[in-house]
Amino acid sequence: MKKTHIIIFSKDRTLQLKSLLLSAKHYSGIDEKNITILYKADSGISYKSLINEFKCEFVRQGNFLEDVKNIINGSKSEYIGFMVDDLIFYDSFSWDTIEGFMETRKDVGCFTLRLGRNIKRGNSPDFKDAGDGIITWDTARDQGKYWNYFWELCSSVYRRKLVMKYLARCRPEKERFPNPFEAHFYTCMPTTRCDGIVRLVNSVRFVFNKKSERVACFEKSKCFTQGVNLVADIGVERKEFHSIEELHNKMLKGYIADYLSLKDVQTDNPQPGPAFFKLVKEETPVNG
Repeated sequence: MKKTHIIIFSKDRTLQLKSLLLSAKHYSGIDEKNITILYKADSGISYKSLINEFKCEFVRQGNFLEDVKNIINGSKSEYIGFMVDDLIFYDSFSWDTIEGFMETRKDVGCFTLRLGRNIKRGNSPDFKDAGDGIITWDTARDQGKYWNYFWELCSSVYRRKLVMKYLARCRPEKERFPNPFEAHFYTCMPTTRCDGIVRLVNSVRFVFNKKSERVACFEKSKCFTQGVNLVADIGVERKEFHSIEELHNKMLKGYIADYLSLKDVQTDNPQPGPAFFKLVKEETPVNG
């Protein structure tokens, strides 16, 4: 991955972050030096052990937007990838393949790793075979959940120019953490994912812009998010299966999420929650 810089957003989920980094290394050979962790540590949870273990750059979050801009400005990479800490990889892929594809296919603005033909959520797009095990599609209003998401922070890669253009339209007092940073895109950039007054305003604002965006992914998804706890205050009630304190203490005792056993997992959901979440210590399964 010579041309891609990955930014991982993390808040208090140390065990999940460690599991993400290990799984990404195992399944893709990702270069830790091309990863920056933008983290927020509350509740007395420390990232010190991870900072000592991994060669990634760790940046403690201050002003969210300024931190993101500084990370990108300090990188010479052509592509910027975003991930969240509860993501985990379960199948092999090559970063060189992604970079080579993005270099030749200027019509594609996003390469996502969480989608593939195996994902059965919403109306499947009209896929086009792009070679090298890659498929593309155009976002459209009737595609529903996932397929119409052009901008998402879970597992996607974008051109640096687009990311910087969007950052210039963000508001420091509003986009203060990843969730609004993701959602705001659909109110201020050409997109098919907007409704009501926002759709009307954007139809005028971007009257000469193509609204649909072309997205690419591998034939089979390479990762999914394991939602076992919620750390963002977004007003959504969600069952918590493991507290952040519990998982942090487990990590300090040598436990991680079992990514090796996921190799042959069959899933049609990029967000299966705790369905495949299992803790292991030195490759010895335990009940998590």
